[in-house]
Amino acid sequence: MSRTEGTIYCDGCGVEFSWGPIISGEHNYCCQDCLEGRQCGCGERMEMEENRRAGGEDQAAAPGTY
Repeated sequence: MSRTEGTIYCDGCGVEFSWGPIISGEHNYCCQDCLEGRQCGCGERMEMEENRRAGGEDQAAAPGTY
């Protein structure tokens, strides 16, 4: 189980996440894709959430950026 003082890390991709894990045996996963060994997008999801909390905006969504 990958927990550090209330923080959960996915045993599939390693991303730190804040929602409830998918538990399989002694392992925590951030999503069904990681549980099944597929690539996921949860790391990007967490980065976007952190940017919103910090008052920044997602560069991909910023007007005039390519």
